[in-house]
Amino acid sequence: MGSRETKTRLELQALLFFATNDFERASLNDIAEALGVTKGAIYHYFNGKDDLFKAAAVRLLDLMHGWFAQALSVDRPFKAFMEDLFRIEEMLLTASAEIGLGNAFSEYRNVLYLMLAAIKKFPELNEQVDRIYTSFRKALVALMRTAAARGEIRPDVDMEAVAYEITAFYEGALLLGAITYRKDYKVLGPRVYAAIWKRIAAEDPDPKGGEG
Repeated sequence: MGSRETKTRLELQALLFFATNDFERASLNDIAEALGVTKGAIYHYFNGKDDLFKAAAVRLLDLMHGWFAQALSVDRPFKAFMEDLFRIEEMLLTASAEIGLGNAFSEYRNVLYLMLAAIKKFPELNEQVDRIYTSFRKALVALMRTAAARGEIRPDVDMEAVAYEITAFYEGALLLGAITYRKDYKVLGPRVYAAIWKRIAAEDPDPKGGEG
């Protein structure tokens, strides 16, 4: 295994560790033991615990950005995309598995606590987080424009506002779930999707589906 592959593997393993362990309380000995390596091996690739933690957080952000880009690039009806997007728990499980983290990040609180700790320690990460959310909203707007051109949604929809609404619901629902341990979004997510879709869907020119 090459040097770059080894460094990447350590970052992913560190992500799994920091997902369920307090960064501040964990010693480098604890981390090395959990990763199955020596402290010397960690120092070979990183300057210490802080550097490893930052590298792991950046790796998570890169993985999230890549997953969002992949999910948004699939050419399919916008309604099908929306239906999947509001099945939040399934989306988390899929995302966690697809970026190589098993079920470690299927619980959003693990992502939230890790990222809040990382941003508190490394404020410069805020810029990367902002870029991810900005690009996600822009991609949603682009999808809606395509959907409007296809006649799937109304062309007069305020697409930027709807993209913000979807993003705000997503993060708000996940935040509440992380803090309160309640997963109301499992029931309310599909209902919120239905309410949004009812507002933006193009009128069916033939409500009976062509039956005569």
